[in-house]
Amino acid sequence: MIIYFSATGNCKYVAKRISEETGDNIHSLIALNKNKEYTLELKKDESLGIITPTYFWGLPVLVRQYLSNMNIKTDNDNLFIYAVSTYGTSPGASIAIIDDLLKDKGFRLSSKYTLMMVDTWTVMFDLTKEENIAEFTRDTDNKLNMIIDSISSAKNEDLTEKTKPKLFSKFAQFAYNLDRKTSYFTVDDSCTLCGLCSKDCPVDAIEIKDKKVVWVKDKCLLCFRCLHRCPTFSIEYKNKTKVNGQYTNPNITEFD
Repeated sequence: MIIYFSATGNCKYVAKRISEETGDNIHSLIALNKNKEYTLELKKDESLGIITPTYFWGLPVLVRQYLSNMNIKTDNDNLFIYAVSTYGTSPGASIAIIDDLLKDKGFRLSSKYTLMMVDTWTVMFDLTKEENIAEFTRDTDNKLNMIIDSISSAKNEDLTEKTKPKLFSKFAQFAYNLDRKTSYFTVDDSCTLCGLCSKDCPVDAIEIKDKKVVWVKDKCLLCFRCLHRCPTFSIEYKNKTKVNGQYTNPNITEFD
């Protein structure tokens, strides 16, 4: 079984690539969380993969909350559990945080992986230029192939890079919590009220009211799915993202 959280397609692409090789089913954490499906029942010979992006050197709120509530049921005394954390500049302490959450439940990571992909935090990164995207992804496929080979062989490996101590992550996560305020988002007049942002939001923070897009929760995940998936690029964050473009993984056409 593979569980993943994906806002703009990167982690879903990783999950699909691994699934194609291992035959494991993939499950979106967005759907599992909304349906409160916290119990994962694994067959005797089944492994568990956790695929997540890195947010502020840690985990997205939804991922942390789901893993905290997760209940693993298995008869396998040597359950193979692996995690892949995607990142743009650093995976921070995301893998270590996952391992700690599993240890609280009597499990631990068998293998740990990090994978550099396109950083969709367009507050800082310009994704309007193909060369910038190419710089993020120049080693992605080679590293992903290494990860898939390791998982297929159920190797106990640590193929992590550019990690940070958990202490650094704690400070970064404080900033994450502050920046999650939905009041920082704005919508311009190009909006057609198609409703995709409302339908897409992983935490149901957006609604269409009185012919306007409104955020109905004080905080969201800050995943930027609404911004990057908007057909008219009408959504902006802190008046800083419009200039840096939109991005979704080109290999993914269905988002869940």
